[in-house]
Amino acid sequence: MKNIISNFICLCLMAIMANCDDSFLDRNPYTSLASGTIWTSDANALMALNGVYSNARREWGLQGIAYHFTCWGPDGYNYFRNSTIERNTATSRDGNFLNAYTAFYLIIRSANDVISNLTDNPNITPDMGKRMIGEAKFFRGISYFYLWQLWGGVIILDKPVLPSETYLSRNTAEEVRDFVIKDFTDAVEALPVSYAAADYGRVTKGAAVAMLGKSYLYDKQWAKAAEQFGKLLSAPYDYDLHPEYWQLFDYKWENNKEFLFAVQMIDQTDLGSMYEEWYGSRATYQYAQSYCLASHLPFETSIRNDGTPVDLSTRPKRSDYENEHDYGVDLMAWYEETLKTTDKRLQGNLIMPTDTFIGLNSTVYKVYWPYADYANATPPALRIEFSGYACYIWRKFVNTGNDNKVRWNSPDDIPIIRFSDVLLMYAEAMNEQNGATSEVYAAVNRVRERAEVAGLPEGLSKEDMRRNIWLERYREFPGEGILFFDVRRWRTAHTTDPIFGLNHDVLDFRGERLFDRKFAERYYLWPIPEAERDLNDKLDQNPGWEQ
Repeated sequence: MKNIISNFICLCLMAIMANCDDSFLDRNPYTSLASGTIWTSDANALMALNGVYSNARREWGLQGIAYHFTCWGPDGYNYFRNSTIERNTATSRDGNFLNAYTAFYLIIRSANDVISNLTDNPNITPDMGKRMIGEAKFFRGISYFYLWQLWGGVIILDKPVLPSETYLSRNTAEEVRDFVIKDFTDAVEALPVSYAAADYGRVTKGAAVAMLGKSYLYDKQWAKAAEQFGKLLSAPYDYDLHPEYWQLFDYKWENNKEFLFAVQMIDQTDLGSMYEEWYGSRATYQYAQSYCLASHLPFETSIRNDGTPVDLSTRPKRSDYENEHDYGVDLMAWYEETLKTTDKRLQGNLIMPTDTFIGLNSTVYKVYWPYADYANATPPALRIEFSGYACYIWRKFVNTGNDNKVRWNSPDDIPIIRFSDVLLMYAEAMNEQNGATSEVYAAVNRVRERAEVAGLPEGLSKEDMRRNIWLERYREFPGEGILFFDVRRWRTAHTTDPIFGLNHDVLDFRGERLFDRKFAERYYLWPIPEAERDLNDKLDQNPGWEQ
């Protein structure tokens, strides 16, 4: 990983020397490595390929997927910051749409440059050239995967282009889907199963297989999806669940068998992750700012060790108390008792009421309610940016103690594909194709076993199993940007379903309303950014977004 990131630094220096503007809107071809020697050796070509990785790790590239789509999904929110998307007030000129759109095309542009210059290049070792093209096609494929999911039909660019060649009409969603599947299929054929330790973090065959399966799954091609995921369950692949769930999101355990692909990070300026600032509290070394907070659903969909749901009816109600302090005493006692027998993933994801957190200078903080009554307690109250509200707080991706000393640059890798996701997607595809077979049970129960909760009851119908798989995803992936895409592909986002819809109140940890979330049906397809349409009058707009 460190070798790859070191090459990122070299790449950035070369880009500065080339004075390249990396905005897709400028319609400039990818020229930051347009040296006469860059495509004449394996080593130089590899540096160019590392530029694709560098573009992927930007905030609005693959790094930001977990943060941004958690803010807009069922598992989190940024209501206190900028809630245009989650409150249904966004327009087609919203910067969020433009930032995501241009970031994915930046990755595509750099990947196209690699693919074009390495294809049939006599100066490059054939096996190395094939592998590097496979890596670039993976990144192009995953960028078009997200463009397909968010916008449907978009412009397909499969080679470097001149500015005059970019003013095109949109391809259809089906054409984009087929392009994605072809890129991942090609990547599977070209990539190795694994690398030497020095190249840990590069895209592998298994990552491409997983994304190919995910593309089929999102297109409801259940049999093809199950076939691809099934390949990852046995040799030559040796993926497995990491023994401790919470360790997956701490850099000390980043080289593990569960990550099929992760965005690599180190604690150096411009080379680390932003998640401690986005998810962390005022108790962290960096005095973080809680840009994203967890919704009530990661807790309210959690289960006890015996597999039964948490009994929310026993939670103390604010209306039964004369003052907030007395209410808080009983509320905290309820949480402390409830958490003793609750799925341990919950406290790997969230710092729950009564939980402790090791912050700056190894100070131990604790979550109380109300915060102001315990600010000087022992241990002191854990404070977030909005301590006047009873907010659920993320633990995932947040460093403890003094681990992260470079602001906005956490060393924690950001997983894009985990083996637990493969297992649950495999179970989902198999269930949709064949019903609740023994293979489906085995895959889901394998995930539950790590969480130390009981296996699913026997005899579930296909419909009951479907719901159980959906709920399992809510327990396994909060804060990772996955659930946003789940509720969209399940076509439940526009409903008022209190769990799988996005049209309902978001609650605090008292069970009281914070705000009402809204998801109009038009949000299934985001608007083509108007800044793009200003430049290209051939771009038609998605339904419901016409100005």
